[in-house]
Amino acid sequence: MVGPRYLTKSRFKLGMECPTKLFYTKKKEYFDSKMDDSFLAALAEGGFQVGELAKYYHPGGHDITTLDYEEAEKQTNELLKEKKVIIFEPAIRFNNLFIRIDILVKDGNRFELIEVKAKSFDDELEDAFLNKNGTIAAGWKSYLFDVAFQRHVLASKFPKGKIDSFLMMADKNSKCPVDGLNQKLSILLFLV
Repeated sequence: MVGPRYLTKSRFKLGMECPTKLFYTKKKEYFDSKMDDSFLAALAEGGFQVGELAKYYHPGGHDITTLDYEEAEKQTNELLKEKKVIIFEPAIRFNNLFIRIDILVKDGNRFELIEVKAKSFDDELEDAFLNKNGTIAAGWKSYLFDVAFQRHVLASKFPKGKIDSFLMMADKNSKCPVDGLNQKLSILLFLV
């Protein structure tokens, strides 16, 4: 028996790039060459390290580690019964829309949706996400659409909730107090 086919944030992003890819993705009869791409695996590992580092900015959080949709949603819903809670990788489903938020902070009916990205950001640029004509810059479009989709699903699930959405990225202008921290990061994260 085949389980439900959700529109996840990954599939949403894929569909924004190419609707045809969305149709073929996750169908067993069509081979996905990206599954064997070592370069993409290395990039994913870098994103994982940044995600783990971001958790340190939110101590006391609960990590949802299961990849099973229903179990992840069940664990998330149990934690969301608490008045105040921080959840890493919570599973939120509304109808056939399904997301895993990097970090969700709940305080009553207020939510902070935090999407963590390995991309760096220059906080000194005014309107860094926009082109001169006011449209969204191509380099930021997928990131902003990703957050917008997650916000839509969360707001649909909790229509009375107040949601603040954030992109958490490295600040290009920050000075690191430790020389060579980038080389030590993988060691630090795996010792925890």
